[in-house]
Amino acid sequence: MNSLVSRLFLFLSVTLVIVVSVWLFSPEEVRKYHLVLTGISKGRMHPFRARFKPYKGKKMGGAAGISALIKETVASFSGEPFNLVSLGSEISGTADAYFTRGSAIVSALNGLGIELMLVGNIEFTFGQERLRELSREADFAFLSSNVSEGGTGQTPDYLRPEIILYPGRGLRVGMVGLTPPSTPDLTFRGNVAGLEFQTPGIDLKNRIGALRKAGVDLVILLTLYDRERISFEEWKAIADAKPDVCVMIDYAIEEPPPFKKDGVIIKTISGYNKSKEIDVLDLELSADPVSIVSFSGRRFAANHAEIDPDPEVAQIVEKATRKVRALKRHSIAEFAEDYQRQYSQECPIGNMVADAMRAETGAEIALQNSGGIQNNITAGEFTLGDLFDVLPFDNQVVIMDLQGSDLQELFTQSASIRRGILQVSGASYSFTNRSIEDYELKEVLVGNEPIVATKTYSVSTNSFLGDGGDNFLAFRRGRNLRYGRQQRNVVSEYLEKVGREGPIKLSVEGRIKVEKQ
Repeated sequence: MNSLVSRLFLFLSVTLVIVVSVWLFSPEEVRKYHLVLTGISKGRMHPFRARFKPYKGKKMGGAAGISALIKETVASFSGEPFNLVSLGSEISGTADAYFTRGSAIVSALNGLGIELMLVGNIEFTFGQERLRELSREADFAFLSSNVSEGGTGQTPDYLRPEIILYPGRGLRVGMVGLTPPSTPDLTFRGNVAGLEFQTPGIDLKNRIGALRKAGVDLVILLTLYDRERISFEEWKAIADAKPDVCVMIDYAIEEPPPFKKDGVIIKTISGYNKSKEIDVLDLELSADPVSIVSFSGRRFAANHAEIDPDPEVAQIVEKATRKVRALKRHSIAEFAEDYQRQYSQECPIGNMVADAMRAETGAEIALQNSGGIQNNITAGEFTLGDLFDVLPFDNQVVIMDLQGSDLQELFTQSASIRRGILQVSGASYSFTNRSIEDYELKEVLVGNEPIVATKTYSVSTNSFLGDGGDNFLAFRRGRNLRYGRQQRNVVSEYLEKVGREGPIKLSVEGRIKVEKQ
């Protein structure tokens, strides 16, 4: 009997040793990790009717809708590790953002539970000190790895140059981010005075190398680069820095799948997002040393026909925007039809804005950047909230004297369509454009007369362009600068005056003629 017990004990002991050995030394099963991405909301806290495919006519987005979508998506992970981050371009762009100086947007983002936000150029809309205040209101970090204080090389105290996140199951994820290096040309220079914005290069490579040495398993780079338009040099610098994942922007109607280039996985979110969608990058990871076995991407729509808005975040939005609601509802005018903004051709909304500035100043010519027009106009009542959607940036009207040769340079640059074309009042121009590298200015008329290179013209524009914004640097050669009222106020009064005669009709009039070859 004792012999039988001894043999049984020996058998069980050997079996236990084998099981433990297999458990200790066999390779760990593939782990899953999910990166959940939001951003590019441009201040959209409330749901809205989408005007373009694939969601045209549907009630979409808003902070409460996005929150419900995030919770539903995260629940589907069944406990698998994930991180929730924003690609930025969040805290400016609507009346809610403007009247609360970004606080309402930060409150909504707190409600979403994001862990960090890449700081984009529009995050500087209200200036550095306000961004510092908002960073204190935020329950998440403001990320930027390429912004430093001039002369010191130090990252401003309201930004984090890198962050290590711990999503669970032993994973360590390093996050770095690139604020657009062109930010000084995309916002008021006073908003970023004293700051330097580095292009990707050795600093990025060293920062990612330091994260590797700190033992992170993955490095994810957040950017606002358009994946179709990033320059060869910029991409090469990113590839040389060797992040595992690079997040960019796309402007496609259908979601482009993630892909691998030069050893880096590229995932995009839509530049047209405006709170309509969230994106997910799904990774399968091997055991130590961690490596990416496979990857895939998904894009989910915050379609209110399919989701129930998160009541907690809806309450946050209601509380944060309660005081500005009456201001937003103020009626300005009525429009007879729908009008769409245009980036690369004459735009009826651009004509209206330029006409308003010329009427205000009495200038011979008025110019408006297409990128400064951020929304369409819908037939019917047009409110102050609608005006903020169309012109969200805090520009003043400025009048200056420019030589005809400077204007020719501006119109030639406009012909490249690299930063959109200049909408115009009081003049007209035509050009040929085969690509952003192959274009030619054909003719410029001021009134009905050919422009004279040596003549001085009075020109009205917005203060962003007046400071050389969108790289229209010839504006900086303007003389006798006089700053006037805020552009939105000028346009508002212009519309109220024109609208007294009935619903306003806009048109294109051949002010800009584009010859495609």
